[in-house]
Amino acid sequence: MLIVGAVLIACIAILRWWPELPLARALAAVLVVPAARKLAALTPGHWLLFLIVSAATGTVLWMGGDMLVVSALGAPELAGVLAVIDVAAYLDAMLAAFAVAGAVRGTAVRLWVARWLPRGRSRRTRRVRAARKAANDDGPAGVWLAA
Repeated sequence: MLIVGAVLIACIAILRWWPELPLARALAAVLVVPAARKLAALTPGHWLLFLIVSAATGTVLWMGGDMLVVSALGAPELAGVLAVIDVAAYLDAMLAAFAVAGAVRGTAVRLWVARWLPRGRSRRTRRVRAARKAANDDGPAGVWLAA
C-alpha cells in the first residue's frame, strides 16, 4: 500500500512540476480529464443532493447505536419516496412543457393528442361510374379495307 501512495504522489508531482512532458500528458489524459468531465457534468441539484445525503449520514453516525438500525430498516421506504418524488417532478415538467407548447403554437397539443388517438373509419361509398358514350355505329366500318 505504501508503494501505491508513493506512485500517486510521484504522478501528482510530475503533473504539477513538468506538465510539458509526454508522460505528464498521458497521465493527465488518464487521471485528470475523465474526472474533470464527470465533475463538469454535475449540476447544482447534484451538489444539493450530496449535501443533504451527507448531512443525513453524519446525523445518523453522530447518533449511533439504535439509530443505525432504524435507518437501515427505513432505507427501502426512503428510496421509494425519492423515486416517487422524482417521477412526479418529471411528470410536472412534461405537463408544463405541453402547456407552453400549446400556448405558443396554438393547436400543437391538440394535433399531437389527435395523432395518438385512434381515428374513426369513414364509410366507403360506391364509385359513380361515368356514363360512357355510345359507339359511333353510323359510319361505314372497314371502308378503307375494301379498297
